[in-house]
Amino acid sequence: MKMILDKSILELGIKNIVVGIAKNVDPNAELSTTFLEKQSKMQEWALQCDLDEIAHHPTVQGYIDLLQKVGRSTKKNPPTALSFIRNIKHRGSIPHINTIVDIYNVETLHSLLAIGGHDFDKIDEYVKFTVSQKEDVFLPILSTEKYVSEKDYIYRDKNGIMAWLGVRDGENYKFDDKTKNAIFIIQGHMNTSIEMRVEALKRIQNDLAECMENLQFEIYIVNAEENVALDSSFSN
Repeated sequence: MKMILDKSILELGIKNIVVGIAKNVDPNAELSTTFLEKQSKMQEWALQCDLDEIAHHPTVQGYIDLLQKVGRSTKKNPPTALSFIRNIKHRGSIPHINTIVDIYNVETLHSLLAIGGHDFDKIDEYVKFTVSQKEDVFLPILSTEKYVSEKDYIYRDKNGIMAWLGVRDGENYKFDDKTKNAIFIIQGHMNTSIEMRVEALKRIQNDLAECMENLQFEIYIVNAEENVALDSSFSN
Protein backbone atom coordinates (compact mmCIF):
# COMPACT_ATOMS: atom_id res chain seq x y z
CA MET A 1 0.00 0.00 0.00
CA LYS A 2 1.20 3.50 -0.84
CA MET A 3 0.82 6.72 1.14
CA ILE A 4 0.61 9.76 -1.16
CA LEU A 5 0.78 13.39 -0.08
CA ASP A 6 -0.52 15.49 -2.97
CA LYS A 7 0.98 18.91 -3.65
CA SER A 8 -2.48 20.50 -3.32
CA ILE A 9 -2.27 20.05 0.45
CA LEU A 10 0.93 22.12 0.64
CA GLU A 11 -0.98 25.36 0.20
CA LEU A 12 -2.70 24.67 3.52
CA GLY A 13 0.68 24.40 5.25
CA ILE A 14 0.49 20.61 5.59
CA LYS A 15 3.95 19.36 4.61
CA ASN A 16 4.05 15.94 6.22
CA ILE A 17 1.83 13.25 7.68
CA VAL A 18 2.73 10.91 10.54
CA VAL A 19 1.26 7.41 10.34
CA GLY A 20 1.25 4.46 12.71
CA ILE A 21 0.48 0.91 11.58
CA ALA A 22 -0.54 -1.58 14.27
CA LYS A 23 -0.65 -5.28 13.46
CA ASN A 24 -2.35 -7.99 15.56
CA VAL A 25 -4.70 -5.67 17.43
CA ASP A 26 -7.68 -6.86 19.45
CA PRO A 27 -10.64 -4.46 19.71
CA ASN A 28 -12.01 -6.49 22.62
CA ALA A 29 -8.82 -6.78 24.67
CA GLU A 30 -9.06 -5.91 28.35
CA LEU A 31 -7.60 -2.47 29.03
CA SER A 32 -4.64 -2.45 31.40
CA THR A 33 -4.89 -1.08 34.92
CA THR A 34 -2.27 1.51 34.05
CA PHE A 35 -4.30 2.74 31.09
CA LEU A 36 -7.56 2.80 33.07
CA GLU A 37 -5.88 5.03 35.64
CA LYS A 38 -4.67 7.35 32.89
CA GLN A 39 -8.11 7.36 31.30
CA SER A 40 -9.70 8.31 34.62
CA LYS A 41 -7.28 11.20 35.09
CA MET A 42 -7.90 12.47 31.55
CA GLN A 43 -11.64 12.19 32.07
CA GLU A 44 -11.44 14.32 35.20
CA TRP A 45 -9.29 16.85 33.35
CA ALA A 46 -11.81 17.02 30.48
CA LEU A 47 -14.69 17.55 32.89
CA GLN A 48 -12.87 20.39 34.65
CA CYS A 49 -11.03 22.14 31.80
CA ASP A 50 -12.02 25.51 30.33
CA LEU A 51 -13.27 25.12 26.76
CA ASP A 52 -12.29 28.66 25.82
CA GLU A 53 -8.71 27.99 26.90
CA ILE A 54 -8.69 24.78 24.88
CA ALA A 55 -10.00 26.60 21.80
CA HIS A 56 -7.07 29.02 22.02
CA HIS A 57 -4.41 26.34 22.54
CA PRO A 58 -1.95 26.45 19.59
CA THR A 59 -2.71 22.86 18.61
CA VAL A 60 -6.47 23.42 18.49
CA GLN A 61 -6.09 26.90 16.99
CA GLY A 62 -4.12 25.38 14.12
CA TYR A 63 -7.07 23.17 13.23
CA ILE A 64 -9.41 26.16 13.48
CA ASP A 65 -7.16 28.11 11.11
CA LEU A 66 -7.26 25.25 8.59
CA LEU A 67 -11.05 25.05 8.68
CA GLN A 68 -11.35 28.79 8.22
CA LYS A 69 -8.87 28.73 5.36
CA VAL A 70 -11.16 26.44 3.35
CA GLY A 71 -14.27 28.39 4.32
CA ARG A 72 -15.78 25.87 6.71
CA SER A 73 -17.68 26.87 9.86
CA THR A 74 -15.83 25.95 13.05
CA LYS A 75 -19.13 26.03 14.94
CA LYS A 76 -20.61 23.33 12.71
CA ASN A 77 -17.30 21.49 12.36
CA PRO A 78 -15.28 22.06 15.55
CA PRO A 79 -11.79 20.52 15.82
CA THR A 80 -11.78 16.94 17.08
CA ALA A 81 -10.39 17.58 20.58
CA LEU A 82 -12.80 20.44 21.23
CA SER A 83 -15.78 18.42 20.05
CA PHE A 84 -14.72 15.39 22.11
CA ILE A 85 -14.27 17.41 25.30
CA ARG A 86 -17.71 18.98 24.84
CA ASN A 87 -19.16 15.50 24.44
CA ILE A 88 -17.49 14.32 27.66
CA LYS A 89 -18.79 17.34 29.57
CA HIS A 90 -22.30 16.70 28.24
CA ARG A 91 -22.21 12.96 29.05
CA GLY A 92 -20.29 13.29 32.29
CA SER A 93 -17.79 10.63 31.21
CA ILE A 94 -15.60 9.38 28.37
CA PRO A 95 -17.67 7.15 26.06
CA HIS A 96 -16.56 3.52 25.71
CA ILE A 97 -16.37 2.31 22.09
CA ASN A 98 -13.80 -0.48 21.97
CA THR A 99 -10.26 -0.96 23.23
CA ILE A 100 -8.54 0.54 20.18
CA VAL A 101 -10.76 3.61 20.01
CA ASP A 102 -10.67 4.14 23.77
CA ILE A 103 -6.87 4.22 23.66
CA TYR A 104 -6.50 6.77 20.89
CA ASN A 105 -9.35 8.87 22.30
CA VAL A 106 -7.34 9.31 25.49
CA GLU A 107 -4.35 10.36 23.39
CA THR A 108 -6.53 12.98 21.69
CA LEU A 109 -7.23 14.45 25.14
CA HIS A 110 -3.57 14.27 26.08
CA SER A 111 -2.17 15.92 22.95
CA LEU A 112 -5.26 17.69 21.51
CA LEU A 113 -4.31 16.18 18.15
CA ALA A 114 -6.86 15.00 15.58
CA ILE A 115 -6.07 11.30 15.14
CA GLY A 116 -7.69 9.29 12.38
CA GLY A 117 -8.15 5.63 13.23
CA HIS A 118 -9.12 3.05 10.59
CA ASP A 119 -9.20 -0.67 9.92
CA PHE A 120 -6.09 -1.16 7.80
CA ASP A 121 -7.54 -4.12 5.90
CA LYS A 122 -10.52 -2.09 4.66
CA ILE A 123 -8.25 0.29 2.70
CA ASP A 124 -7.84 -0.36 -1.02
CA GLU A 125 -4.45 0.21 -2.73
CA TYR A 126 -3.41 3.59 -1.30
CA VAL A 127 -4.13 6.49 1.03
CA LYS A 128 -3.97 9.88 -0.68
CA PHE A 129 -3.92 13.14 1.29
CA THR A 130 -5.28 15.93 -0.86
CA VAL A 131 -7.62 18.85 -1.33
CA SER A 132 -10.73 17.26 -2.86
CA GLN A 133 -10.59 19.44 -6.00
CA LYS A 134 -14.11 18.29 -6.88
CA GLU A 135 -17.55 18.10 -5.32
CA ASP A 136 -18.06 14.75 -3.62
CA VAL A 137 -19.89 12.96 -0.81
CA PHE A 138 -18.59 11.41 2.41
CA LEU A 139 -20.22 8.96 4.82
CA PRO A 140 -19.07 9.65 8.41
CA ILE A 141 -19.26 7.05 11.16
CA LEU A 142 -22.83 6.67 12.45
CA SER A 143 -24.15 9.53 10.33
CA THR A 144 -25.62 10.42 6.95
CA GLU A 145 -23.75 11.51 3.84
CA LYS A 146 -21.98 14.89 3.96
CA TYR A 147 -21.38 17.21 1.04
CA VAL A 148 -17.68 17.66 0.22
CA SER A 149 -16.65 20.84 -1.54
CA GLU A 150 -13.76 21.11 -3.98
CA LYS A 151 -11.79 23.08 -1.34
CA ASP A 152 -12.15 20.54 1.48
CA TYR A 153 -9.06 18.66 2.60
CA ILE A 154 -9.50 14.92 2.86
CA TYR A 155 -7.71 11.65 2.60
CA ARG A 156 -9.03 8.76 0.59
CA ASP A 157 -8.31 5.38 -0.87
CA LYS A 158 -9.29 3.96 -4.29
CA ASN A 159 -12.94 3.58 -3.26
CA GLY A 160 -13.83 6.62 -1.20
CA ILE A 161 -13.09 9.27 1.41
CA MET A 162 -11.64 7.95 4.65
CA ALA A 163 -11.58 11.23 6.61
CA TRP A 164 -12.94 14.73 6.03
CA LEU A 165 -11.51 18.04 7.29
CA GLY A 166 -9.75 16.27 10.13
CA VAL A 167 -13.04 16.19 12.05
CA ARG A 168 -14.84 13.03 10.86
CA ASP A 169 -13.72 9.51 9.98
CA GLY A 170 -15.48 7.30 7.43
CA GLU A 171 -18.05 4.62 8.22
CA ASN A 172 -16.64 2.21 5.66
CA TYR A 173 -13.19 2.18 7.29
CA LYS A 174 -14.08 2.02 10.98
CA PHE A 175 -12.87 -0.55 13.51
CA ASP A 176 -15.19 -3.46 14.26
CA ASP A 177 -15.03 -6.69 16.26
CA LYS A 178 -13.12 -8.40 13.44
CA THR A 179 -10.38 -5.77 13.09
CA LYS A 180 -6.90 -7.31 13.14
CA ASN A 181 -4.74 -4.46 11.81
CA ALA A 182 -5.10 -0.72 12.40
CA ILE A 183 -3.80 2.50 10.93
CA PHE A 184 -3.53 5.76 12.87
CA ILE A 185 -3.09 8.97 10.89
CA ILE A 186 -2.07 12.35 12.31
CA GLN A 187 -2.25 14.96 9.59
CA GLY A 188 -1.51 17.94 11.84
CA HIS A 189 -0.79 21.50 10.73
CA MET A 190 1.86 24.21 11.00
CA ASN A 191 1.74 24.16 14.83
CA THR A 192 2.30 20.41 15.19
CA SER A 193 5.85 19.16 14.70
CA ILE A 194 6.74 15.72 13.43
CA GLU A 195 8.27 14.95 16.83
CA MET A 196 5.06 15.87 18.65
CA ARG A 197 3.00 13.57 16.45
CA VAL A 198 5.50 10.71 16.66
CA GLU A 199 5.42 10.92 20.46
CA ALA A 200 1.61 10.70 20.36
CA LEU A 201 1.81 7.54 18.27
CA LYS A 202 4.39 6.06 20.63
CA ARG A 203 2.00 6.57 23.55
CA ILE A 204 -0.75 4.83 21.57
CA GLN A 205 1.71 2.01 20.81
CA ASN A 206 2.59 1.61 24.49
CA ASP A 207 -1.05 1.56 25.58
CA LEU A 208 -1.95 -1.02 22.92
CA ALA A 209 1.08 -3.17 23.80
CA GLU A 210 0.05 -3.33 27.45
CA CYS A 211 -3.07 -5.30 26.53
CA MET A 212 -2.14 -6.87 23.18
CA GLU A 213 0.90 -9.12 23.58
CA ASN A 214 1.36 -9.86 19.86
CA LEU A 215 1.24 -6.24 18.76
CA GLN A 216 3.60 -5.06 16.02
CA PHE A 217 3.82 -1.31 15.43
CA GLU A 218 5.56 0.80 12.80
CA ILE A 219 5.68 4.58 12.38
CA TYR A 220 6.03 6.27 8.98
CA ILE A 221 6.51 9.89 7.95
CA VAL A 222 5.05 10.95 4.61
CA ASN A 223 6.50 14.13 3.10
CA ALA A 224 5.13 16.38 0.37
CA GLU A 225 5.06 14.89 -3.14
CA GLU A 226 6.49 11.60 -1.89
CA ASN A 227 4.97 8.16 -2.23
CA VAL A 228 5.72 6.03 0.83
CA ALA A 229 5.23 2.28 0.53
CA LEU A 230 4.20 0.59 3.75
CA ASP A 231 6.00 -2.55 4.86
CA SER A 232 4.49 -5.46 2.93
CA SER A 233 4.31 -7.50 6.13
CA PHE A 234 1.39 -5.32 7.14
CA SER A 235 -0.57 -6.18 4.00
CA ASN A 236 -2.82 -9.13 3.34
